[in-house]
Amino acid sequence: MGSDKLDRSMGRSEKGLRRKMGGRRPLRGGSFDSLVARAGRELPGRARREAKQIQAVKAQMQHPRLAARMDPGQLSGAFRRLDRAVAQWNPRRRRRNMWLDALAGYAFNMLLFLGLGLAFLSTLG
Repeated sequence: MGSDKLDRSMGRSEKGLRRKMGGRRPLRGGSFDSLVARAGRELPGRARREAKQIQAVKAQMQHPRLAARMDPGQLSGAFRRLDRAVAQWNPRRRRRNMWLDALAGYAFNMLLFLGLGLAFLSTLG
């Protein structure tokens, strides 16, 4: 896999990450590494794994002997899997579910407290 093909795949993945992380306004600037670091734990696990693999191969490409031993099929597959995982990732839904889970937890705790209070009052007579 040549350097130009690597750059094209990297650019496509960067564009997808910017679009997903920026919402209506895509993020500007930043390299692939900085976008992955900024996404952090919000990025799905399989996308994080692929991004780490791509970053490792990118570091190997700087060394001429290691670059000659690189497997191009593995790298193109990693980019494909990363793009697929980023396309399925919905950060807006994840934030919404986080808030809904918190509200459901509060509601459950209030119902439990109310039930225990009623049980205690019924024992008093």
